[in-house]
Amino acid sequence: MSEEKPAAANPRLDRLASRARLTIGWERLWPALVGLLSLAGLFLTVSWLGLWLELPPQGRLIGVALFAVAVLVILVGAVRLARPTREEGLARLDRDSGLPHRPASGLNDRLANARDDPTTQALWQLHRRRLGEAARRLKLAAPSPRMVERDRYALRAAALVAVVASAFIAGPEKYARVAAAVDWRSDGAPAKGFRIDAWIDPPAYTGKPPILLPARTGAGSDAGGPAQAQKVQAPVGSTVVVRTSGDSEVKVEAEGGLVAPPAPKSGERADAVTAAQTTAPSQPLPKPQTASQASDREFRWELKGDARLILRRGDQPLAAFDIGSIPDRPPTIALTEPPTSNVRGSLTLSYKINDDYGVNSAEATFAKPILGGKPVTGRSLVDPPRLALTLPPTPGGLGDGQTIADLSEHPWAGARVTMTLTAHDGGGNEGKSEPVELTLPQRPFVKPLAKALVEQRRNLVLAPDDRGHVAAALDGLMIAPERFTPEPSIYLGLYTADVRLKGAKDDDDLRAVADLLWQMALQIEDGDLSDAERSLRAAEQRLREALDRGASDQEIRKLTQELREALDKFLAEMAQRAQRNSKADRLQRPGRWVSEKDLKSMLDRLDEMARSGDLADAQQMLDQLQSLLENLKTARPDGDGDPMGREMEQSLNDLDQMMREQQQLRDDTFQNGKQRKRQRNAKRQPSQPGQQGMQGQQGPEDQADDGEQGDDNADNRSDQDGMKGLEGRQEELRKRLDELRRRMKQFGMKSEQGLDDAEGAMGDAEQSLGKGDRGGAVDAQGRALDALRRGTQGLAQQMQQNGQNGEANGEDDTEGQGNPRGNRQYRRDPLDRPSQYSRDVLRGGILNGGPGAAQRAQQVLEELRKRLSDPARPQEELDYLERLLRRD
Repeated sequence: MSEEKPAAANPRLDRLASRARLTIGWERLWPALVGLLSLAGLFLTVSWLGLWLELPPQGRLIGVALFAVAVLVILVGAVRLARPTREEGLARLDRDSGLPHRPASGLNDRLANARDDPTTQALWQLHRRRLGEAARRLKLAAPSPRMVERDRYALRAAALVAVVASAFIAGPEKYARVAAAVDWRSDGAPAKGFRIDAWIDPPAYTGKPPILLPARTGAGSDAGGPAQAQKVQAPVGSTVVVRTSGDSEVKVEAEGGLVAPPAPKSGERADAVTAAQTTAPSQPLPKPQTASQASDREFRWELKGDARLILRRGDQPLAAFDIGSIPDRPPTIALTEPPTSNVRGSLTLSYKINDDYGVNSAEATFAKPILGGKPVTGRSLVDPPRLALTLPPTPGGLGDGQTIADLSEHPWAGARVTMTLTAHDGGGNEGKSEPVELTLPQRPFVKPLAKALVEQRRNLVLAPDDRGHVAAALDGLMIAPERFTPEPSIYLGLYTADVRLKGAKDDDDLRAVADLLWQMALQIEDGDLSDAERSLRAAEQRLREALDRGASDQEIRKLTQELREALDKFLAEMAQRAQRNSKADRLQRPGRWVSEKDLKSMLDRLDEMARSGDLADAQQMLDQLQSLLENLKTARPDGDGDPMGREMEQSLNDLDQMMREQQQLRDDTFQNGKQRKRQRNAKRQPSQPGQQGMQGQQGPEDQADDGEQGDDNADNRSDQDGMKGLEGRQEELRKRLDELRRRMKQFGMKSEQGLDDAEGAMGDAEQSLGKGDRGGAVDAQGRALDALRRGTQGLAQQMQQNGQNGEANGEDDTEGQGNPRGNRQYRRDPLDRPSQYSRDVLRGGILNGGPGAAQRAQQVLEELRKRLSDPARPQEELDYLERLLRRD
């Protein structure tokens, strides 16, 4: 049978066939390669696990020989593998392509015994053309050695896991343990290796991970020259640990800022070697230490500064480390916004904390209280308030934070203090903010007697050595019980407090009196509250406490519902009172009142903020709600009032405060002159009588004494410092009065001549104080007081006219419902300081057809003040008048 000539070449088919042969060869060779790799992994595993270190030389030789035989067996099997043929490659193409009629193998076929038959040749050529078209779609799949069928239990993966695990066990001894397999010496030197582990533990508060210190260790370490120092950075306070094991001689040298840690406590490792054995802990730079013991050892140091650590094995250097210390900087804290307070007296602080690692705590401290414009230099009955600040909810407590706290019940509340924020980190460092002066928020009291008791409580706590002033104030409150204390229980309480104060023997008794004054003030202020108001305040307080301690969502939801129910009862009570008021409809002007719907909407938002975890915003929302409710309470039944009326009342309050401060400044100036006079008289007693003629040229005795410039430099400096302080206080009062007059002008109020005269008199007093003329200053301050009283009376008359105009326009009546200023009675607090003004008193103080007891008492007090302002009166009389009028 004749054969056909070879088919025409097909380059693409040839390339695919070659690749198919390579794929088949790889699939046949891959099991052998896996076997070799698994065998190598097994060798590394037993080596790194220390098998060769435990076997004698003969055992190591046998083990290596067995591994070598296994390798030869696998290699022989790989060499004997048959090489893939072209026909196998074409068959692989047909199988991977999945085409019918085996196009790859068919193109390799030849036609036999058909040379003379044209029909057969035509059919054959047509068949080959069709196979050629199908061959264009031939493809080759990726190699698939199908190791799953050969290794059904995946032992090859177990070999890989064993290699990785043993590598961690061997650590830096991996090379030495592998080399021990071919060390067949009979002396047994490599039978036992050694190990060095060195690392640095940063302080826990830094949050930094341990720092590994690599060292060349093991029985097979090469001899070498001096080790090159590796540079490492670690925080100050870190613990440097070096742990050695094995029977080789190991030397550890520590230099520089590595000091001994505290002595180990009972129960700790007894075999630990520390720098304390060779170096005194008090030395900041210990000398190098060496330990050479053939057993497991551990060395520990505390990093205080830059240091060097050297590891040696005999005379062979293993490693050296230059450890640079990273200092722990103190944290920083600062206010981001000025402190604010709400209507109930809570204090809101916003601040920012920064540190290199993080802070553990932060607090606000208060000091340097100021009372009546003068710093309190004596002791206090209670410790200053301390406020723990809430750390920001970030890692390390860094970033912006906010704290809302209630210090309104602290005895220092209402005093001018200096606040400092302090942050503490884990390293014992602390950072402080810039001191800020503020007035500690206090609970608002509406009733004058309650205000007075709270003020006297503060005076007693901050100045317990001057308790006589508080006793005089309590005596003054009991002068006219029918005016100040109509309730017998209140009078009895004042009497009890007065008796206890005068009989107090120690600070505990004084603190008991202060607590009694506070409880009386609360009873007076809240004694006539309705049940609805009491429930509302209690619900507010419970919800605030829950927000402060971060209560659960369920508890906050429950307390919010209680507040909502208490608010409904309170609003219902207000509505009933409004219905009983015949002019209630005139109070409800469109756009001037907060609706019940608005209040409930605020409660809903507060509940949502609390449940979403935004407690700071929830507390702010509660503050706003409390502010609105307090405005509703204090506004009953007055109404809104016009802006000018509010400004008038504020101006009257400011003038009242200025008069009290001006009176106090005049008293201080007078007392300063008396003290200076006594000091000079004491120094001149041993002098000659003729010296008196040197000082008589300036006028009266007070002016001569106060204006004299002595020869003693120390006395002059002390005198000048005292005068500068008085001059500064007078200048501040004058500027405040000028600002008040400017505000009055902006609101269209008439300028009062009394205020103009008061400012001029204050300027004269300021100049006299600057010159050292105390007599002239006291006289000018007296004129300023009289002018302030005249200006206050003129402003009160303007307020009366404003109220009459409102009444004429239909916005006021006999009950004063339309104008918030119209129905307020002119009253003075229990220490005879004006608090509010009414039309009745402003029209002359005539009640029920004639002057009453209150007006007569006011006239007496005015006369006492006038006599005290006369410096020509005898000193004994001035001291008596001062005791009568003392209010601080």
